[in-house]
Amino acid sequence: MARPRGLFIAIEGVDAVGKRTQTSLLRDWLRENAKSTYALSFPAYETAIGKEIRRFLDGRVEYPPQVRAMLYAANRWEKKPELDEAIANTDVLIVDRYSGSNFAYGVSGGLKLDWLTSLEDGLPMPDLTMLLDAPLAKLVPRRGTKDSYERNTNLQERAREAYLELAAKFGWTVVDANRGVQEIAGTVRSAVTNAFGVSGRTI
Repeated sequence: MARPRGLFIAIEGVDAVGKRTQTSLLRDWLRENAKSTYALSFPAYETAIGKEIRRFLDGRVEYPPQVRAMLYAANRWEKKPELDEAIANTDVLIVDRYSGSNFAYGVSGGLKLDWLTSLEDGLPMPDLTMLLDAPLAKLVPRRGTKDSYERNTNLQERAREAYLELAAKFGWTVVDANRGVQEIAGTVRSAVTNAFGVSGRTI
């Protein structure tokens, strides 16, 4: 009997909303429940394209919005073999930022959604996308070193609005991230438990 494919979960949201923390907590909880997991974060800065993304985020080079969007998508294409392997060989793949991030920030920069989605066509798509959402004013104290995207508060506001519109359009799960870390984690776990149930498995 063939092994069932793994559940693919993406955690999305604007900068400093808590994606990394919730990815880590979810991974630990799944492992405690005997689920093999694999976690990735995008951008993946260790790749050739990831290093170029780091350069423009650090302000060392400038690109128009179209090029930035293509680089973000290409960074995921670089990782496609790793994504495919994780889905095939683990119970759960968790990704901190994925295609949804490119959609939200791209639309915020004036790019067409249809064009942005075409860049990602052929990549594995998440079974569950969770959008962590909180007012930007609440996130300011969480910010450490800022890159060019994080410093642009107008972009962050537009990206938040775009994320919420995309969540409604694509059926993403919106999680209130303006709460304590453990409260948020409980909501995330409930959504994952439901996703396992839809796939005919249990946790």
